[in-house]
Amino acid sequence: MQLIHFKNEPKQSPFAPEWSYFLGEEYLKNIDFTKLKNFLLKLPIKNSKKNITLDGYTNLGKNSTTSRHGQFNVFKLKNSEIPKLKKCILNLHNVFLDKLNVNINTPVYINSWFNIMRKGQFIDKHLHSVNPDCYLSGNICVSCNKTSTFYINPINQINDPVLYESKNEVGKAIIFQSNIPHYTNKHNDSEERITIAFDLLLKKPKNIKHLVKLK
Repeated sequence: MQLIHFKNEPKQSPFAPEWSYFLGEEYLKNIDFTKLKNFLLKLPIKNSKKNITLDGYTNLGKNSTTSRHGQFNVFKLKNSEIPKLKKCILNLHNVFLDKLNVNINTPVYINSWFNIMRKGQFIDKHLHSVNPDCYLSGNICVSCNKTSTFYINPINQINDPVLYESKNEVGKAIIFQSNIPHYTNKHNDSEERITIAFDLLLKKPKNIKHLVKLK
């Protein structure tokens, strides 16, 4: 795993900001991403008239798959690649914690959805959580062509934003602190760009009904 670290330079003033944010990036193996892509494209996921979810500030719109993110969980779907993917995410999580010397002795839950971008679309700047209990989030590329996801240093995102560009490649996964803002550039290919996104949580919120236990 490659670790990316947003970190401040040594303070020279008692009021200078301090920060330390981490991302981890690696390639997932032994998953048939073509099979997974075809499966996701065929899913008849529709918004409930009683429960239309916002698109998470992505600017993909109310008709996007992303706007259904509160109505299902990828890890409750039936496909042979889903259990393999779950195992990979558990390993990704464990390696990330090991590298940072962090110990978590509580259950970890996963909420997951997928994003389909078509030609001309992009994902706008957004973040997943700044709540006191926010934990980790992630992104896995299932299908892509010449796009990137940009992760922004949370403390320096206005005048001259500090960015990490993760070039989207099939099988690449990135895990990051949920409070790190991110966005994509425009997708210009005729083939769909598909990513699986997820949030990891250390407890079950009442407003999320589709959680799956990761470990």
